[in-house]
Amino acid sequence: MVPKKISEILSALSEPPSLLEITRAIKHLREINAEKARLKPLKLAVVGSFTFDTLIDPLVVRGYQDGFELSTYNAPYGQYIQELIDPSSGLHKFKPDVVYLAIRLQEVCPDLYFKFNALDANGVDSLVDQWKKEFIEILETFRSLSDSLILCSNYELPAYPSLGLADARSEPSQTATITCLNSWLHGLCDDIDRFAIVDIDGLAARCGRDRWTDPKIWFWSRSSVAPCFAWDYSGELVRLLRATTGKSRKVLALDCDNTLWGGILGEVGSSSIALGHDYPGNAYVAMQKRVLELYNRGIVLVIASKNEHSAVMDVFSNHPEMILKPEHIAYFGVNWEPKSDNLQRAAEVLNLGIDSFVFVDDNPVECAMVSSMLPEVKTICLPDDAAEYERTLMRLDCFDQFVVSEEDRKRGQMYRQEASRSRLRGKTRDIGTFYRDLQMTVAISKNDPESISRAAQLTQRTNQFNMTTVRRTESQLEEIMKLSNYDIYTLRLSDRFGDNGIVGLAIVEHQNTQDCIETFIMSCRVLGRTVETSFLSWIAGETLKRGFSRLSALYQQTDKNKHFSEFYGSWGMRCKDRQSKDCVRRWEYDLVQGADEMNIPSWINVEVLT
Repeated sequence: MVPKKISEILSALSEPPSLLEITRAIKHLREINAEKARLKPLKLAVVGSFTFDTLIDPLVVRGYQDGFELSTYNAPYGQYIQELIDPSSGLHKFKPDVVYLAIRLQEVCPDLYFKFNALDANGVDSLVDQWKKEFIEILETFRSLSDSLILCSNYELPAYPSLGLADARSEPSQTATITCLNSWLHGLCDDIDRFAIVDIDGLAARCGRDRWTDPKIWFWSRSSVAPCFAWDYSGELVRLLRATTGKSRKVLALDCDNTLWGGILGEVGSSSIALGHDYPGNAYVAMQKRVLELYNRGIVLVIASKNEHSAVMDVFSNHPEMILKPEHIAYFGVNWEPKSDNLQRAAEVLNLGIDSFVFVDDNPVECAMVSSMLPEVKTICLPDDAAEYERTLMRLDCFDQFVVSEEDRKRGQMYRQEASRSRLRGKTRDIGTFYRDLQMTVAISKNDPESISRAAQLTQRTNQFNMTTVRRTESQLEEIMKLSNYDIYTLRLSDRFGDNGIVGLAIVEHQNTQDCIETFIMSCRVLGRTVETSFLSWIAGETLKRGFSRLSALYQQTDKNKHFSEFYGSWGMRCKDRQSKDCVRRWEYDLVQGADEMNIPSWINVEVLT
């Protein structure tokens, strides 16, 4: 039997699918060759205080949806302490990439839920402090045994506080106590390396706290999640897996007619489209406000519309009720060509992978066409009622990242500038003239604490020009920065169109007789401007100044970075360990013999910041 395609299997599922549908899907999905399907293998272990059995299959199917082949270890019920701290436990023998701590406060501190009215403030504080101390000891012991990513559920607020209406004004307050514990958990993300929170409390609130647990199933099987929410629960967990493995999306591509405004622009004209203070026009205004919120958190906006370009630009520029303006849009693909072609062209102009795109349209036929031609694009077909548009966008969780920096907030503007650079490139006859016309300046910083947040993002979100794809957190980079035998270099690029922000990262280890570049990353939006080779040449020059005559660099191939497998070779390095055990290639360069080849092009102005 020929294995079914993943998209075909998943498209047959209801929303949400029944447990029977999930069971059938699992059978077919396991017949797929994961390597040929380019699925990312990931070993996930679950340890918890309640029965997780019915959530495993939905979790695996959700993984396939987002490009993961999940192999799972489900620890015995309630044995989370033994599993985490015993080096001979099944968990540690499994050697997971990710460990999920599905721990409910109801089981580990039951008195906070079921005997709260019998406690005074000191009693509450004592219980909370005792659990904090125990939990920290468990985490520290586990971290000494494993460097797995730890995902930890937060604690559900009660649907009905023990003190009823009096809870909000009482001291102690049950709701306030659990809320403070959740804040404390989030604070652990800064203290425990590779630790992140799964917002199960927020999910329970969205689904309905009163229905979150089915009492009969809880008493019968100790499963705390009602079966109807198993799909939502697994989705919340996979949401974090995306954010921690660089699978979050970056681009929102939008149709115009009956998506950003009501009506067909070519038929009714700009003065008669539905956009304003009354329904349905106010629903489209709300939709645009939500899009603008995404833009302001760093999502790149693209228009893909079958329409007259001048008419659309007139609406964006002059309609008094338009929230979105031309300066918010990185690329306008407005013509009568297939929308899939416009999306591909946008990806080329913006220098972004097509798999980073989300396409939103009201027309099922257009959505089906894009899904067929570009299965890598996540396609969202809007509901029939425009009043549901805003909520549809709010539910999108594919753009998630753990930290949104000021640089992220400027991303839409930066990619709009990139489109301007592409237009300049098209007008310029030779590439050297184009580079000089760009007026590029790179500013390189060494061990700059203020660049740590952006440097961590580059390791986590960059997949194409990321030579080893080693993901690092801010705390990990801070620890590296403290080491005397390491330097962290960040590169900021500006040109005549504006500031691109920090787009390059290199982590260099100073070994006995040479420097080794163990991390080398460049944002995909600036590739092809000689910045990457200039950065490498500058690092080589620093190595020479240090008195070393040899520079080496590491490369580990993935599906995303294989296009750059010969980058170091094209610069002049020679590959030494092409078949190493861990699949890491080591490239080397003789700096004395190749000193004349390390020149930085005249069109790149380099500033070294101290």
